[in-house]
Amino acid sequence: MGVLRIPMPWHQTIVRENDDDAVILLHGLWRSLWAMEPMAQFLHQNGYQSINVPYPSFRKPIDELAGLIHQAIQLHGGQRKVHFVTHSLGGVLARELLQMMPPEQAGRIVMIAPPNQGSEIIDWALRYKPLAQTLGPAGAKLGSNTLEAPPLPNEIDSAVIMGKKSRIPFFRRLLDNDNDGIVSVERGKIEGMNEFHVMDTDHTFIASDPRVMELTLKFLREGKTG
Repeated sequence: MGVLRIPMPWHQTIVRENDDDAVILLHGLWRSLWAMEPMAQFLHQNGYQSINVPYPSFRKPIDELAGLIHQAIQLHGGQRKVHFVTHSLGGVLARELLQMMPPEQAGRIVMIAPPNQGSEIIDWALRYKPLAQTLGPAGAKLGSNTLEAPPLPNEIDSAVIMGKKSRIPFFRRLLDNDNDGIVSVERGKIEGMNEFHVMDTDHTFIASDPRVMELTLKFLREGKTG
């Protein structure tokens, strides 16, 4: 399946021009921009300029990743209002990026399966050195006690969408009862969010779920889904 294609150093930002606001799409740890391509195409078809940004999630620390993504925003976003649609680690990066952008440019944000309060899976992996090394400097900061990320700005409309289907039985004992296989539902919550949704889907495929895409579009357009 295309969304599972591995990240490669030669991947470049995919920009689809359109007349509406810009949407920055950010994938998760150890994923590639292909994980966000279904969402990017869908938002473009509905009028947005989609900017699907690849980044070396497992090779650089969060501040450096945010700097690389900020360059892409400046290059491709222009003077447009810029929204964010993120998956997993991408949500933490967006919190950093919102501090770097002019308030008048920052639009809405939809965070899909974000570990806003850290992930128990990361906590477990950090106890074993070989596993911890596979996380990279950014992944190692996604634990309950290692996560350091700015709060959401008060003026930002934000929605969080979590999954509750787990396809990884091994991790179930590490997580709360409601989880997507990687992040417990409750750990996606963040102070200041406007909406919180839980969908019957898993961490890997949640961003390409048609129901999640429709919910994302509605929130970007109206700042609410109800």
